[in-house]
Amino acid sequence: MGDKLIKVLIADGSTAFIMYISIVLQRMGIDKIIPAESGVEALKLLKILTPDVVMLDILMPLMDGITALKYIKADEQTSGIPVILISTKHDKESREECERLGCSGYLTKPVNITELHKTLQNCITFTGGKKRKFLRTSFNRKVVLNYNGILKEFFAVTLSEGGIFIRKKDPLPVGSEVEVILPLKDKELSLNGTVIYQKGLFGDIFRIPPGMAIEFKDMTAEESTTLRNHIIELLTKDILEEQDEPIITIDNNF
Repeated sequence: MGDKLIKVLIADGSTAFIMYISIVLQRMGIDKIIPAESGVEALKLLKILTPDVVMLDILMPLMDGITALKYIKADEQTSGIPVILISTKHDKESREECERLGCSGYLTKPVNITELHKTLQNCITFTGGKKRKFLRTSFNRKVVLNYNGILKEFFAVTLSEGGIFIRKKDPLPVGSEVEVILPLKDKELSLNGTVIYQKGLFGDIFRIPPGMAIEFKDMTAEESTTLRNHIIELLTKDILEEQDEPIITIDNNF
């Protein structure tokens, strides 16, 4: 683990959009969200806080997203920061114009949760050049761990399509084969896995608690789909029910 802190600056004229997108990003594992109401404010914050990614709405008061993008790319201090443009326009011409100006991604409103994840991961590189391939969410709830026939409950910290991080003060050795039983809405999902990383209490910054990362293995297509849908539900269900304007959308097969 030991990933660097990831900061994302979001500039949008809609406070509702900033609020709900920020909630989703935090659940995805983004450490710090920096909100801005306009392109002008975004440019002021940019040099002070140096985010890893900037997300700009094309239509904003005082300064639109495309103009802000031009300023960012023209400044040597900020030109290397990936910029994602967000628009209500779905046409090819708008996307191509933004790409020509140097944006690293283009999302349309309402923002699809899968496209948001893919676009962010194309922009963000973690410690050691790592990329997060799998969709993930914070997961502060109990799961059952089966190790050598002994079943015991532990709290999980994060859940992804590829694995889970479980809080445990004395983590199992790397290479341990386990079964993880996840509580879903109306059933349980049992997945086999291998401990691939352990974190003790000492010797590292206490950004994540002591525990172990378990990589899922040998999942069937049905298990993968069930797990993915569960993660998407955890990321978005309350937001989909609460939002007054369309901000987040999910895949059609969910």
